[in-house]
Amino acid sequence: MTKKFPLFHPFSRRLHIILLCMVGFFCTTFMRIHFALTMTCMVNSTALAVKNDQNISLIEEIDLVSNGQCGAASEDGHQKIVVDYGGELIWNSYEQNLIFSGTFWGSLITVLPSMFFIERFSARHVLQMSVAVYILITLITPFLATNFGYFAVFVARVGMGLGEGFIIPTNNAIIGNWFPSSEKSTALSIFTLGNQIASAGGSPVIAALCASDLGWPATFYFAGIFGTIWSIIWYFTASSHPSKVKVMTKKEREYLLANVKSTSIPYIKILTSPAFLAQLQCQFFVNLIMTMFQIYLPAYFKEVLHLGVIANGTFTSIPNIFNMIFKIFWGIGIDKFKEKNILSNTTAVKLSHGFASYGSAFSLFLLAFFVDCSNPTTGLVIFCMMYCSMGTFVSGFYTSLLSLAPQYTATMSAISMFCAMIGRLSTPAFASILRKEGTASEWQNIFIGLALAHIASGSIFLIFGSGDLQEWAKIDENVTELKSEKEKLKEAEEGVVMEEEDVRNERLATLVKEDSLCL
Repeated sequence: MTKKFPLFHPFSRRLHIILLCMVGFFCTTFMRIHFALTMTCMVNSTALAVKNDQNISLIEEIDLVSNGQCGAASEDGHQKIVVDYGGELIWNSYEQNLIFSGTFWGSLITVLPSMFFIERFSARHVLQMSVAVYILITLITPFLATNFGYFAVFVARVGMGLGEGFIIPTNNAIIGNWFPSSEKSTALSIFTLGNQIASAGGSPVIAALCASDLGWPATFYFAGIFGTIWSIIWYFTASSHPSKVKVMTKKEREYLLANVKSTSIPYIKILTSPAFLAQLQCQFFVNLIMTMFQIYLPAYFKEVLHLGVIANGTFTSIPNIFNMIFKIFWGIGIDKFKEKNILSNTTAVKLSHGFASYGSAFSLFLLAFFVDCSNPTTGLVIFCMMYCSMGTFVSGFYTSLLSLAPQYTATMSAISMFCAMIGRLSTPAFASILRKEGTASEWQNIFIGLALAHIASGSIFLIFGSGDLQEWAKIDENVTELKSEKEKLKEAEEGVVMEEEDVRNERLATLVKEDSLCL
């Protein structure tokens, strides 16, 4: 048996790869979701309210909170409080939702074909091209917004989505090639840190740029430049598979290559697997809910809690820090329990997913009934609790995806991400139905709806989910092992034949030499 080479080691090449993937995920997520906070700076809230014939009470730019101004300010109760960050674009909620949905429409087109590209081309190069699309669209967005309007930005975001459809499947394929099952929860926890870093570290930066003399266009240029730097580093240092790496310790290479297998793809068995179907519905609901917070949380802080732009960025950032820390410790702990056989793989993913689903639902009920602009700090604490709960999704349904049949990671990831993209695409529609004017009562209904979705989805996964290698995958794995043994036996036989030929040649050479001496 090949001796394990530690993951957390200065010369661990797979640690270097997962850190590169994490930073790349940060770049793509940041380029996609920073628009949520930037949009609050781009749009002129006062002009929109006047355009809608609303009687408003305007709150100019504030640094912290609105000092408890929660409801109507006039005696007739019809005056709406508006917090304005000084934007100049007049885009209504329909136009904003259309722009937010652009990336999801684009990714819906490419996410399924992505598995064929990954199987035929290097996942490393596919990821490189996808990020290049992100960078280009990000850099030209300010020009499109100010000169051509919301629809041009929507079309550009659809183009960005074409690249997004490749992001998760390519990263999952790379992780599947580089990490054994016992390390997948840890690897995924590290990789998905990019998501939280994009919000935790990116939101304060975006808020500061919006509030500065550079204005909101600077947020797009900052994101594009950062993505370009990562892209250059990735091009010169990354690899899709351990077998293609030149700089790597012999022990780690042997350890990883012993876990790499490739077989034909049983599509029917994959699509009829209850465990995989349970994972698919999790992808739909979790992505719908998380996209809701990624896109609309800054709007909630502005509309309901009446936070200023700096406070908005801070409140968006802090819960992601808690998510980031809790997710890493949970992922490492779960893997340790699995390694010591304290928890089975299935028990581990169900425990993680149950904690995430029911913990998040509880937090959402608290937000719905106990938080308004009079107690924003309480809301922040509850958001931190919820984000800690959601951090364990990585060790739940996401780890399940990479554990059911590791040799089919690219295909299953593409199918899974298709469901995820449908969930993300449903988010603007869901928001437009329940959020029309951004009132506290509308947000209460949104939180209750999301809580019920968490409970339903989590319950389905607890019944049908799994973290074990599936029987239909084991059959193919045995076939692969048999082929491997036959190949080894053939190589051994060829080696014996070659050795016999070498002996004969050596004897012949000796006789020739002796004859030469006699002559």
